[in-house]
Amino acid sequence: MTRLTFGIPVYNGEKYLPAALRSIQEQDLADIRIVISDNGSTDATQDLCRAAAAEDPRIDYHRYDENRGGIWNYGNVLALADTEFFSWMAADDIKLPRFASACLEALDATGPETAFVCPRTQIIDADGVVYEDLDDLGLGADAATAHERIRNLLRAQASHPMYGVIRMDALRRTRGIVSTLGDDMVLLVELLCAGKLQLVPEHLFHQRRHDSQVSVQGVSSSTWFAPGQKANRSFAETMTNVELYRGIAHSELPFGEKLRCWATLGPSWVFPRWRAVARDIANAVGVSPGAGRLRAQRAAREAASVPSDDA
Repeated sequence: MTRLTFGIPVYNGEKYLPAALRSIQEQDLADIRIVISDNGSTDATQDLCRAAAAEDPRIDYHRYDENRGGIWNYGNVLALADTEFFSWMAADDIKLPRFASACLEALDATGPETAFVCPRTQIIDADGVVYEDLDDLGLGADAATAHERIRNLLRAQASHPMYGVIRMDALRRTRGIVSTLGDDMVLLVELLCAGKLQLVPEHLFHQRRHDSQVSVQGVSSSTWFAPGQKANRSFAETMTNVELYRGIAHSELPFGEKLRCWATLGPSWVFPRWRAVARDIANAVGVSPGAGRLRAQRAAREAASVPSDDA
């Protein structure tokens, strides 16, 4: 019986999608399902997907004429999945052949207390060249209590475990993908309320970094999450903080453990990122966050050029 679904949300992914899809098709676990949700692509994505689906019966391709945003698309591939385990697959990443089997082996070995599993991760560039090994061996997201797991993951600011293999019953205990810029961290916190993250000590996941991806687009990337939304009024970073608290509130944790989880959010995430909230406010009122600093630097330069009254 098929146990694992890979969900690939894509929009105009013709450049990297063939390699990403091929990496899933070449998993050493053959009995998998591959769901592709095409969010109204206007490039060759549709042709690529239809050709692949015609050759591989494991591929379930869904085409939508309207771009409803990345949040909707990530949620849609999950809604289309009906297997015991699920794994999101970005249309520009690579999962090495043992990814699926190694993750399922770890989930079977550790039991239901483990909500999800992720292998060690390497960063690749636009050409697929590995240029960084993530220091993820000591994430500490397998700690005994939820507040320890959340604290450790947030301090590491590690979002890549979202692309591991997740128990569907743990996902159903979360709110799924919420409409906020930090949706990945919010989901991970909710999953850590449901159980542990187990790390597979093999490099089996290549996460790609390139200039056109959303994570390097700044505040304007909020339009990718919700097309038509006015980016400078979205309070993107502030809403991430709010959703982290809401995610813990939504969990099935005892109230005392919820309090401990809430208490970790401030020192582990909110307080160190206060400048991001300041940028939200500055963007909303139309003021550059660097304006005051630039004025101070200009004043200092002017003061240095004025002769002193002292002899």
